[in-house]
Amino acid sequence: MDFFLINKNQPVEENVIFTSKKLFELLKNEMHIDELFERFSKDQGITLNLNVERILYLSLTFLFSFDLISLKNNLVKRIDNDT
Repeated sequence: MDFFLINKNQPVEENVIFTSKKLFELLKNEMHIDELFERFSKDQGITLNLNVERILYLSLTFLFSFDLISLKNNLVKRIDNDT
């Protein structure tokens, strides 16, 4: 399955890049990963389930790979690179 493509039958929440953008926008302060997921689900008007959480973890991995967030003890923090 290619997580970076979207088609007409796939919900937008299953797109890793879109979800990463939304998660990054929600991270104004350091917060617990569960709180971040809850805020995402309320913001998007969806219920959390196993498939949505899988996409959210993939999105966090995507952001972490570009050094945009840091993770420590289940706390997610946004890294602002002012270069």
